[in-house]
Amino acid sequence: MPQFHPASKRPSFVNFPIPFDHPYILPTLLLTVSASSLVYYYLQATHAADLIEAVRHRDIRRRRTLKRPEERYASLKIDRLFVNPFKEWQPVSWWVAVLFWFPRWRRNGVPKSIKALDESLPIQTPSFDIIFPTTEMSASLENPTPEITFTWLGHSSCLMTIGGITVLTDPVFTDCLGPPGFGGPKRLRPPPCGLKDIQDKIDIVLVSHNHFDHLDESVVRTLGNSVTWYTPLGLRDWFVNLGVDNVIELDWWQEIHHKETPDIVIACVPTMHWSGMRKPFDVNQTLWCSFVVRSSKHRLFFCGDGGYVPDLFKAIGEKYGPFELAALPIGGHETNRPQQHMSAEQAVQVHKAIGCPRVSVGIHWGTFMLSNEHYLAPQKFIEQCGEKGFKTTALGETLSL
Repeated sequence: MPQFHPASKRPSFVNFPIPFDHPYILPTLLLTVSASSLVYYYLQATHAADLIEAVRHRDIRRRRTLKRPEERYASLKIDRLFVNPFKEWQPVSWWVAVLFWFPRWRRNGVPKSIKALDESLPIQTPSFDIIFPTTEMSASLENPTPEITFTWLGHSSCLMTIGGITVLTDPVFTDCLGPPGFGGPKRLRPPPCGLKDIQDKIDIVLVSHNHFDHLDESVVRTLGNSVTWYTPLGLRDWFVNLGVDNVIELDWWQEIHHKETPDIVIACVPTMHWSGMRKPFDVNQTLWCSFVVRSSKHRLFFCGDGGYVPDLFKAIGEKYGPFELAALPIGGHETNRPQQHMSAEQAVQVHKAIGCPRVSVGIHWGTFMLSNEHYLAPQKFIEQCGEKGFKTTALGETLSL
């Protein structure tokens, strides 16, 4: 008797309840799945951020009873990310940052004329004969060698000498911020000198954090292991990947004697800020800080970047003061996250809180436009407030103490 076998049916989109043969179906499904994935990961990230913020506030409350600033303001890491142990810090949503940067077509009052810029932001050649005196000049009784020199190179890049060594801070010599070819914020004025003019004289480089406006990869590659790099926690691996291993990481309140000159002490002190944005998903994976440089006779305070925390600066002044010189940021306050940068008015309060150094110099202004204030507003405030000992300088102008 003949046997009949059912005809085998090959799967076909035609027999599917969803009409895949329609030209809009696959793009619509792809868009739906992508959107759903983005929403899922956004909700997951938001939930994780909320948990971190809850733990941060819990730790801040617990620390209120601690007497020692080193304990109350110790660095804080939650779920592999560094966070600010300060009640003044407020997190900002990503969409607020996007809304701030999207209309960044403003010119902050910056004139298009080079001549006008020459008048408002003059550039001087650093006084290298004072910064790096010859043996004959050092022995001269008529022109004794200054014990401290300070030269502002733009933004938070400063060239300082103290105790016979040369210190460079937050070195940025590039004309444009961001990764190569990115086309980020452009420099208003060129540096008053090139890195080649000073690289053979530098002993120490202090890096407060890894934002592009405070750490220039080309400078790291040029200086390499010829200098000692001092950084906050988490940054050494980035340097090692560039072939630079003469790097010392420090935690907040940690001090170390400079190996080549033991009389020089480098102290890492807290500041309220954040880190990252050099690559995707690296926000706050490394620490941020300010520095104190102490010789046998003098003390300098470099506050490369950060917001205003009154009790913190008072504690720094009490522990490490009195200071002969302080470099305090005065610009970049009018952003989507105003607590990340102190204003010029707050910088004056910091000057007082740390004990009124002999000279405080305003930095972190007039170089890269990263906020909404007029490009000369920080300088004008310092001039008008008349605070004794607080001043701004021209680019390249050398102060000697």
